[in-house]
Amino acid sequence: MSGRADEQIIDSGGEIHFEHKLTDIEISNGQIVQIQINYTQRVLVSKLILATGHSARDIFELLRRKKIEIKAKPFALGVRVEHTQTYIDGLQYHGRLSDDYLPPASYSLVTQVENRGVYSFCMCPGGIIAPCATADGEVVTNGWSPSKRNNIYANSGIVVGIEPSDFKNENDPFVCLDFQKEIENRCWQAAGQTQKVPAQGLADFVNGTISTTFPRSSYQPGIVSVNLKEIFPAFVYKRLRQGFIDFNQKMPGFITNDAVVHAPESRTSSPVLIPRDPISFQHTQIANLYPIAEGAGYAGGIVSAAIDGLNCVEKIAQTLVNL
Repeated sequence: MSGRADEQIIDSGGEIHFEHKLTDIEISNGQIVQIQINYTQRVLVSKLILATGHSARDIFELLRRKKIEIKAKPFALGVRVEHTQTYIDGLQYHGRLSDDYLPPASYSLVTQVENRGVYSFCMCPGGIIAPCATADGEVVTNGWSPSKRNNIYANSGIVVGIEPSDFKNENDPFVCLDFQKEIENRCWQAAGQTQKVPAQGLADFVNGTISTTFPRSSYQPGIVSVNLKEIFPAFVYKRLRQGFIDFNQKMPGFITNDAVVHAPESRTSSPVLIPRDPISFQHTQIANLYPIAEGAGYAGGIVSAAIDGLNCVEKIAQTLVNL
């Protein structure tokens, strides 16, 4: 068996269908009996593992339309801040820069502000900020690092926890998703309805003043000067602001206008939970539907999603052995 994941799937009897989209589900007697692909192709199923990722909003819409239970789920939202890597090296290595023995420095920061966590997320040493929108009328940022961590920038998401109880209609399954979409659209509007993103110097963000110049940005579509205090509601902005102040106590010099804040960092995890039985991994209403990983609300990254998938397969294997 080869090492490539796609070839391993095929060697094991599986199939991969690119450019295929789940568009409908047919339910009978509390089970899925058939699915629709690309609006026309129908496929009989005995078990359906739903592993769509946390940005497949069409799947959430489909489940709600089919009256399959979903729930609002806490998630986190904020900004992505970028320093130069040499600046972070200087802070973390006390003036010394990375070399053959010291790798590009990273950081992990967390604090509590008004009973809510504010923390660094997906810190990327030697990394790049990338556009990650999945639909028209929105902008989304994310970060990544090449394997050698040799880019001149360092970036990290800085996010605050968002709860359904932050909103009046907290029992609406889409309340957190709608807020996520609203912030992404506000940023798109503020940056000129393009894939440019609103940006602000970090010191200016803390002081609530608009930035007149920027040192640089790795975000290739470009940035637009915006006072982000006008983008985020007060309960988000105030917590982020205090979080940066707390982080500056832990890493003196962290707050500087040499650092650029990009908005938004909004896809940390799914804002929707697809409920399942903790033992069988089956949906609480649909016996042969297995919602897993990030899109279902049970993982928060590549490794945890993979583990959740392995656990799900083991659960299904147990049911086949017991037949």
